Amino acid sequence: MEDSAHCQRKRVECTVGFRIAALSVAQTYGFVVTVDQAPVKVSFTFYPADAVALNRCMVGLRRAGLPVRGGTVLRALIHLTSAEEMFAHAVLLAKAYEKQGGPREADYVAGHPTVDLPPDLVKKLDGVVTELAAKEIPANRAFVVRALLRAAPEAAELAPAIKRYLADFPPRPRGWAARKARSSPARRR
Repeated sequence: MEDSAHCQRKRVECTVGFRIAALSVAQTYGFVVTVDQAPVKVSFTFYPADAVALNRCMVGLRRAGLPVRGGTVLRALIHLTSAEEMFAHAVLLAKAYEKQGGPREADYVAGHPTVDLPPDLVKKLDGVVTELAAKEIPANRAFVVRALLRAAPEAAELAPAIKRYLADFPPRPRGWAARKARSSPARRR
């Protein structure tokens, strides 16, 4: 037990020491160092209604000239929506489920999209889930995202906000472009 605590303390000291050294080098040479936190892979359970809503958003945004994928749309919706709005959408979905009686969804699970979310967006979702639990509404991250997606505005109304989001957070290269970028001679230097 003590060895584990000692090792963890050493790791923390090493990490802090590295960051302090990196910051002092940055100050010496006059450049800025930002320490980004690694994104968290989060999966959501989607039912057919959710898959249709996501597809509707993607098709509309692509027709508006925005090259988006499903994960980008979900990440943008989570980023652009306040925690209070997420809470409201989740409460409305919970009330709709309550009125229908029986199970929440009668259909099968249509998929499990996985999205890389920055830690602050995961914390935002978890905060909404905590507030829902305080009001005795059973929910998880997937429930909140499904409520948000089902309440999403039409693509024409959403497009300007997504365009600004893409300007601030450009999508990472995927597939061949990503492999090519990793193996380019300029990166090896």
